[in-house]
Amino acid sequence: MSAVSRLPISVRLAALSTASLAALLVLVGVVVHLLLGTALREGVDQRLADLAAALPEDLVGREVGEDGLGLDLDDRTVQIVDGGRVVGAAGDDVAGRPLLAAAPLARARDGDAVLRTVRADGEQLRVLAVPYGDAVAVVATELEEVSDAQEAFVAGFVPAAGLATVLAGFLGYGIARRGLAPVRRATAEALAISAADLSRRLSPPAHPDEVGRLVQTLNGMLDRLAAAVARERAFTADSSHELRTPLAILAAEVELARDRSADESVRRGLDTALAEAGRLSGLVDDLLVLARADTGHLEASRPLDLDDLVDRVVARFGTLATRRGVRLRAEGAAVVRGDAAGVERAVANLVDNALRHTPDGGTVTVQVRATGPDSAEIAVQDTGPGVPPDRLPRLFDRFSRVDDARHERGGAGIGLAIVAAVATAHGGAVTAGSGPDGGLTVTMSLGAGNG
Repeated sequence: MSAVSRLPISVRLAALSTASLAALLVLVGVVVHLLLGTALREGVDQRLADLAAALPEDLVGREVGEDGLGLDLDDRTVQIVDGGRVVGAAGDDVAGRPLLAAAPLARARDGDAVLRTVRADGEQLRVLAVPYGDAVAVVATELEEVSDAQEAFVAGFVPAAGLATVLAGFLGYGIARRGLAPVRRATAEALAISAADLSRRLSPPAHPDEVGRLVQTLNGMLDRLAAAVARERAFTADSSHELRTPLAILAAEVELARDRSADESVRRGLDTALAEAGRLSGLVDDLLVLARADTGHLEASRPLDLDDLVDRVVARFGTLATRRGVRLRAEGAAVVRGDAAGVERAVANLVDNALRHTPDGGTVTVQVRATGPDSAEIAVQDTGPGVPPDRLPRLFDRFSRVDDARHERGGAGIGLAIVAAVATAHGGAVTAGSGPDGGLTVTMSLGAGNG
């Protein structure tokens, strides 16, 4: 991508209009310069023709001064050339040799009027040769007035064109900015629309122009997207509700069958089935919490004692941590307003995620910190391998897996997505970062005072 293509459209439009005007002004200047020179030279030629027609017939053998013929010879020279020699002359600064070569002089002697531009003594002269009896009359004048007029035109046109180009650049930028204002407004509004709230729409345009049709198209797309997401959330919530009862019955029947079986191999198989049923039940609970958070059905106004909640979660995972030699501890206390079931599920997911990625003999710390009267943070830190920095931005995406980075065993990839949804529903956020010595720290903030 070139540097020009990375510039804002308004700047590119202003640069394009400025370059176009500059090219047009250059073209106009060149054309006018040429036409001005042509017109002035035609005037000079006409005056030379008038002077040649008014010459007296007795100039042969004479050389008179500027006023000797009773004609206006100001800055003009008259030569009578015969046989390649100047045989008569009039005017000022008469040259001793013919101003024209033999070929144009021969043409003039044959009856043609010959016009030439020559250089003599460092000056540019316009020369007219016409028949003069048996000789040739050569009338010349300096082209200084033509060059002076052209230079004066350039001296006035170039600054004016430059100023016009600069003004056109600023005006073009202003016009482009004004014309693209609806696009900037639509962009800002689109950035404010998130998956958590698809009810917002772009402001309808004031005029049904191209931008207006684009906004209408985007609003239509948002309508279709919102309808699809609503159907997906409704399906997730309904299916989670419907699956809870049969899964509970399945787990109870498997457990009963295991207790009644005397065959050890059958008991081991039923233990595996019971564990898988538990995992499936946990996944259904996760989906239900996620659906409740998406639809705004989490109760976020009841007082919630976070240290008691964290202690319950730590006690639930205590047996697993002890079996693997992992030190699981809880610190701090705080009170917020929130949904107990949703927050507890989020904390459980954080602890479960930390335990699964902490090697045997490691440490998992759950720290509760009050950050305001009604806000707090829950930070879960492990001593696992951590997550590469390039994976952190997608860590909380739904169904995102980082198996190669965290050596993840099992999991559906929605545990941390639930944490993010619960935090957002409580006016907070969730962040993650790897420590310098490894390990991952996930911090969930709750309450409007967090951000």
